[in-house]
Amino acid sequence: MVRSSTLWVVGLILLIPGNLPSTAFSADIFRWVDDQGVVHFTDNPHNIPGKFRSHTERIKTRETPPSQDQLKGLSLDKVSVPLQKQGEVVVVQATLNERTEAKFVVDTGASYTMISRATAKELEIDLGQKFPTLPFQTANGVVQAPLIKLDSIEVGGLQVRNLTAAVHDVFPDPSISGLLGLNFLSNFRLDIDTAKSVLHLEKK
Repeated sequence: MVRSSTLWVVGLILLIPGNLPSTAFSADIFRWVDDQGVVHFTDNPHNIPGKFRSHTERIKTRETPPSQDQLKGLSLDKVSVPLQKQGEVVVVQATLNERTEAKFVVDTGASYTMISRATAKELEIDLGQKFPTLPFQTANGVVQAPLIKLDSIEVGGLQVRNLTAAVHDVFPDPSISGLLGLNFLSNFRLDIDTAKSVLHLEKK
């Protein structure tokens, strides 16, 4: 039986880089790489050290979605993703199957990643099929959640393919699509800088 204890964090997805503007817009995220090769993201250009500003790239998070060619061209080993609290939780925005954006809670106490039924429907997963199930302890007792296979989950440009996920409505907030469990997180060295509101991920 899988029990779920949560550690909540939030981030923004890596999208298409552009040029650094003289004026920052609320929809823009800025990407820069430090001397150690770590990729950083921020929505405030004043957070970028001066010596890196001339090499900063702008990411337009709303106007321009990433193309599949650009996503496949990413070869990152480590990223730093800005965090943002949402109500009582903090969530990370991810891309499912290289096409669907979704918000996930990060749960270091959960063995499996979970997605909501609405997210499964958006991914065109037919839950009427017979899937293997796994018991999960919830506040309302034990539930048998179907286990499905996701083609991929990507956070900040780092991707895990062929990931098993359980389908269950964990959160009442429909804007949250599920949670990221250890079968995703264990692929990376994970560090959460709460003081700077940054999530660091590095491939193992």
